[in-house]
Formats: sequence, structure tokens, C-alpha cells
Amino acid sequence: MNWILAGLIAGVAAWLADWVLWSKVFMKGMDAFVTSMSPEEMKKFMGPAMVKSAALALLYGLIFAVVYEKLKASLWVQPGGWLAGMELATILWLPIALQTLGAGVWYMKTRTLQMATFWAWLIRMNVAGIVAGILLK
Repeated sequence: MNWILAGLIAGVAAWLADWVLWSKVFMKGMDAFVTSMSPEEMKKFMGPAMVKSAALALLYGLIFAVVYEKLKASLWVQPGGWLAGMELATILWLPIALQTLGAGVWYMKTRTLQMATFWAWLIRMNVAGIVAGILLK
């Protein structure tokens, strides 16, 4: 399969995982970070926010697919596949994880949000890794 198509599909999968996490899973403890809006303001905000989020997820999927395609031969898991995609995703996630944990030392009030971001990135990246690994095997 073409890496562009695989990347777009991986981006959609990552976007769906992100949507589920932030709309259904990470609800408790996030009240302090919500900007209160009227229903009318929320309607104006959500459309452009969803489009931006989707566009960034598609771009992420494309970048992930091209990096996976270039580094697939260098991964420990051979000859590619879903597990190799997860390996690359976790390797790429490590700097995000260390930054998030490091910032959590100083920013006590935002620790809940940082831990949600910590896990959201791991899940989002591994979903994209699984999809790209399967499609680009």
C-alpha cells in the first residue's frame, strides 16, 4: 500500500482514538481546565476546532507513515507489521513522556492534565503505529 494512503488512514485512526480519550475517558479532574462557554459560543468554537484537530491528525499520520517506511528496516521487530509500528510509536513517544513527567515536577496544579496528555499521546501514537504497521507491511 502507498505510504500516503496508509498515513491518512493512520491519521484518521489516531484522531478517532484522541476523540474517544478526550471526550469519554479523560473527564474526571479536568473541570479546572475547562473554559466555560455559552451553547452559542460552543457551536462557533467546535466546528473550526474539529477541523484543525482532524487536519493535524492527518498530517501526523502522514509524517508517522513516512518515518515508519524509512525506519522499518532498522526496527527490532522484523519484517514490519503492527508490532513494529508500535515499537516505532513508543520510541517516538519517549521524549514526550520524559518532558511530561519532568514538567509535572514543577507544575503541580496541572499534573492531572499532564498525565492525561502523557497517556493520550501514547495511545494515539500506538494506534497510528498499529494501523501504519498493518498497512505498510
